[in-house]
Amino acid sequence: MSETPATKKTGFVPAPLLLVGLFVAFYAFALMLAPAVRTHTDALQLQPRYLLPLIGWLAGMAAIQYCANQSLPGHDQTLIPLLGALTGWGLLTIWRLSPAIGAKQLLWFLAGVLVVIAGMKIQNLIAALKQYKYVWLTLGLLLVALTFFVGVNPSGSGPKLWLNLFGLYFQPSEPLKLFLLVYLAAFFADQIRPNVTFLASSLPTILITALVGLLLISQRDLGTASLFAVLYVFMLALTTRRRRVLWLFPLLIAIAGTAGYFLFDVVRTRVDIWLNPWLQPAGASYQLVQAQIAMASGGLIGTGPGLGSPQFIPVAVSDFIFSAIAEEAGLIGTSALILLMLLLVMRGVVISGRTRTTFGKYLAFGISAFFALQTFLIIGGNMGLVPLTGITLPFISYGGSSLLTSMVCVLLLLKLSTEPGKRRGLESSPATYQFLSAALILLFVLLLAKNALIAVWNRETLISRPENLRWAVYDLYTPRGDIITTAGDALAVTTGVSGDYERELLYPPLSSIVGYTNGLYGQSGLERGVYAYLRGYALPYADVWRQELLYNQPPAGSDVKVNLNLSLQKAADTLLEGQKGAVVLLNAQTGEIYALASHPYFNANTLADDFSELMSREDAPMLNRTTQAAYPTGTLINLPALAAYWTEENFRYQLPGLSPRLDYPCFQAMQSTAKRVDVLQYGCESASADLVSRAAPEDLAAAMRGLGFFSQPVVAIESAAAADDPGARTDLSAWARTASETQVTPLQMALMAAAITNGGMQPTPKIVNSYQSESGAWTAFGGNKSAVEALNSALALQIRKTLTAENQPIWFLNGHAPLLEGGTLTWYIGGTTPQWVGVPLAIAVAVEGNQAELTQQIGSQLLNLSTP
Repeated sequence: MSETPATKKTGFVPAPLLLVGLFVAFYAFALMLAPAVRTHTDALQLQPRYLLPLIGWLAGMAAIQYCANQSLPGHDQTLIPLLGALTGWGLLTIWRLSPAIGAKQLLWFLAGVLVVIAGMKIQNLIAALKQYKYVWLTLGLLLVALTFFVGVNPSGSGPKLWLNLFGLYFQPSEPLKLFLLVYLAAFFADQIRPNVTFLASSLPTILITALVGLLLISQRDLGTASLFAVLYVFMLALTTRRRRVLWLFPLLIAIAGTAGYFLFDVVRTRVDIWLNPWLQPAGASYQLVQAQIAMASGGLIGTGPGLGSPQFIPVAVSDFIFSAIAEEAGLIGTSALILLMLLLVMRGVVISGRTRTTFGKYLAFGISAFFALQTFLIIGGNMGLVPLTGITLPFISYGGSSLLTSMVCVLLLLKLSTEPGKRRGLESSPATYQFLSAALILLFVLLLAKNALIAVWNRETLISRPENLRWAVYDLYTPRGDIITTAGDALAVTTGVSGDYERELLYPPLSSIVGYTNGLYGQSGLERGVYAYLRGYALPYADVWRQELLYNQPPAGSDVKVNLNLSLQKAADTLLEGQKGAVVLLNAQTGEIYALASHPYFNANTLADDFSELMSREDAPMLNRTTQAAYPTGTLINLPALAAYWTEENFRYQLPGLSPRLDYPCFQAMQSTAKRVDVLQYGCESASADLVSRAAPEDLAAAMRGLGFFSQPVVAIESAAAADDPGARTDLSAWARTASETQVTPLQMALMAAAITNGGMQPTPKIVNSYQSESGAWTAFGGNKSAVEALNSALALQIRKTLTAENQPIWFLNGHAPLLEGGTLTWYIGGTTPQWVGVPLAIAVAVEGNQAELTQQIGSQLLNLSTP
């Protein structure tokens, strides 16, 4: 006996649809307002471009609701509001990402509206679908097969899965999903009769589904093929009432995944990306990495409509539209979106349980499973829950044929919802329906859990990844703090207006030190090292939170002072001009760095134009040689070797007999001074070898350790990793013979020189001095870090005395080393003595080439300039 509920009389616009209309209108208004919000404009300025999709959507949904009231009295009252919410959200999001693509999606939406309205007026639509199931299936297969001959790809490359219909691209695999569902529902509905075995009732459908799968695999449309396989398993479990059939699901995944991994490069790549997306974050897994960073950037409440940076997500309008929504709507918004899809699925399940015909039951449940599975695969792919499939998110993603197919599916649910009544019969199996419904709900529970994990639990880890380039967008709208010297000389400033801010480096030779910021090439130098201060994150949390909440931008940045002295810096650059090398000059007592010269250098102001040429140059102008270039110690090993030799009480402060043989670089160094022969101070190789051989290996290792050879200096710019400490070696004698090959940076050598100048106490290097707080006061960075004892003070004094220059209040040590790529590196380190009037200084000079005279000239001139 049929149970037909009384038909409810409904108004033209039911309350749920009215609420949906308000939501879509509010969303459109927020998008119109977003450009003004980004630039902090006080006047109310709206971008009118979102009016067209809003008006088109309102007209389309009003037409659907009106025709439903006229043609389908008693229809399910939740389906049209759900359709409106999903299509409106998707349409405006696509328009926000690309107005040109959004215009095409609007046309497809309006075409879908016409199809839905026409379908409502066909009285026997459901019966015709069942009666002509083979016709629909054959039509779908022929359309897919047609792509083998006249198929195109709108992007110009890749699988040709589309048909070009007068400039509109149609993907036949989308309607084929519905045609296959119709076929399966109709076929199984006809099998409900006695004495029909499982094999007899399912074998034809297995063959048809396999044929469809082969067609799609031949086209390399593996995502849709996977969806068909999983959907078929659900339909088989539903119609045969064998829940154990669901165990085919993981079995099929294992078999198909294994076969695809070895047969198809695209499958292998996607599986590898899924297993570890961080192996190639800038390569094959770039899409997934950016998608998850976008979701994390949205956090709990999102950036706000139009205030995110979805341009960093590849294919944001299609495959990764969920991630684009997540960034601007946050966890709350995306959870609502997932729940809307779940509600649509559950309404389909309810309609399936209430529909009078067996075909209708199977079809309604199949449509629900189709929506659930496709949603799970695409959103789960964005989250890294499952491998990427490349299919669309129903109603949301760009794709006209997908949108049209999804709207037709809702049309069928509307039609089926007007066929009330429930009869018990052979096809009825409440336990199976409940089990399968629970399985579908579980898919959405997994999505909600993973969504929360990314947006909340893993948020800080993801947004702090170097692949997150959203700072480049912030820099366009919020001014960065200036970088200035303690004397008030500006080095880097922000120019322009909000929305078009630019960074200008006022002294280009400091490009490798001050660094650059570029959305394509990243950040470097001080621009990266004091990122948080230059971009306002050092301000009170309440100020930062308010600014991010209102504008999705940090506050205006704080100015930062550095210890660089521009006059000394210019002098160092002038002396080093035309060479490959580095100069480090610092305060030996405080560690304040006064000059960092790296040559050749680049111009950060023209980086975008010059990047390719800079990267191809063999002289590596973008390398900061002061802290990043690791050079062999060479004959500068004399200093730690002397310290190690003098640790023996019997030899304290007595120089060993050193070989008087002169090699060419040390001869040149002596010749440039023409005062005396000193094989130790001028770094002769034979003398260096003698001194190392006389020092105990463990004492040499200890001296080098104390002087910082095996420690990476902590400084606000990038620096090379330190050499491995030989302390764990069992054979230190073998190591000592190659100790001169230890790689060090000029900064490390300058710190060693500082320890000798400063009576054995080695300071912490300081390039940044202070930052300006919101009140205008200057706050020092990191407090005062005390110097550490590198050498006994008496030992340091004796070394300095031994290496003191004649008639000058400075000491120095020359050295040289063979470079791995060939040629010679010339070293010079030195510092001031107690007779010096002013702050104690230390210096290290490294020049690639046999340039003993030049290094001495640079070192002595810089040390003898007026003290900062």
